[in-house]
Amino acid sequence: METNGGSAPQASLDDPLEPGARPHVRLEDLVRGAAHGPSGERASAGCSGEEAAAGDRAASAGPADEGAAAGEPLTAKLARRTVPGVLYERGPEEGYLRCTACAHRCVLSPGRTGACGIRFEQDGELRVPFGYVARHYVRSVETNTIFHVRPGARSLTFGMFGCDLRCPYCQNWKVSQALREPGSDGEPIDISAADLVEVAVQAGCEVLASAYNEPMITAEWARAVFTEARRRGLVTALISDGNTTPEALEYLRPVADVFRVDLKGWSADQYRTLGGRVEPVLAAIGEARRLGYWVEVVTLVVPGFNDKPDGLRALGAEIARVDPDIPWHLNAFYPRYKMRDRATTDPAFLVDVAGVAYARGMKYVYVSNVADRVRELSHTRCPACYEVVVRRFNYETQEVLLSGGACPSCGTRVPGLWGPSAA
Repeated sequence: METNGGSAPQASLDDPLEPGARPHVRLEDLVRGAAHGPSGERASAGCSGEEAAAGDRAASAGPADEGAAAGEPLTAKLARRTVPGVLYERGPEEGYLRCTACAHRCVLSPGRTGACGIRFEQDGELRVPFGYVARHYVRSVETNTIFHVRPGARSLTFGMFGCDLRCPYCQNWKVSQALREPGSDGEPIDISAADLVEVAVQAGCEVLASAYNEPMITAEWARAVFTEARRRGLVTALISDGNTTPEALEYLRPVADVFRVDLKGWSADQYRTLGGRVEPVLAAIGEARRLGYWVEVVTLVVPGFNDKPDGLRALGAEIARVDPDIPWHLNAFYPRYKMRDRATTDPAFLVDVAGVAYARGMKYVYVSNVADRVRELSHTRCPACYEVVVRRFNYETQEVLLSGGACPSCGTRVPGLWGPSAA
């Protein structure tokens, strides 16, 4: 794969940030959306001692705190909704912890939070989010951009607050970027794992998905919810940015079926803009496949950011190198959040990229969020005879023609987690 005109480094989930670049920040800085230097110092000195002390009190708030004050900041609300975490190891110095939920592998000194703003050290242990959701909706499973999993099924999709990346075009920024946006008025909704799954069951869902923010930084909560979901017979899915670790993937694999990844670009510069690196994402796709997750990949094609044809061809080649059966979704960009100054993606361009991907050996390439202009690339076709085996329009399944998970015309098996009627 080419990166900035040269060869990309070998992808590795174990490759941490350089020590000087480790996120190491205070909760009150995140809630203001303040910039941080590479050593974790605040870029602005405008915070008074009293304000800093208030932020430290928010960071150290425990789950037993009662009677939150009016106007309590979101950071304090979330700090009280935590439990001891599992995904961490002891740090390089006494009193330090290294979080292993995402590829930042933040080293946390006492009282400090990681880049996500929601995992923090307190009294020698890692505190992690638990027992709430920021939002949850029941919709078709396809709205999670998952096409080879129970087509047409209803899915309860839930999320929490916080993210390890800072994408300027995020569709769910009011949740994922809430801790970085001044004046955020987000409100956590307290709920148990069993009650959340009961909502899904009562709504007739077959799938339960963790999305809207990055699920790997709330892995302990996802595992609790997914354990209950599996007990009730639901398929479970992680809708992730892929910036994760082998430890987190292995931790969730016993209760997680699907790893749907946003592969956002191919170059170091692109991922630096987003606050991450491309190598861990590529490695996570391969590791998830090795562990037995069903994997689908989405690339949102943003004009002027990641829309160079040779770069997109390289991404397709990387996915195919892992497994040509992995579905690749090429989605059109629409102006949002901090990127309202550019046009939507030309659907014809996405069709061209999809055609090249097919020509180079990928078997399932989709263009589905411009259904009014590109309908045929929403369907799943048999890779041998090209007959439509699942027909869709605008993220809704219209017809499932699979027979025993295979093409009814030629008998070729089509990989996926199909429902009982199709499997």
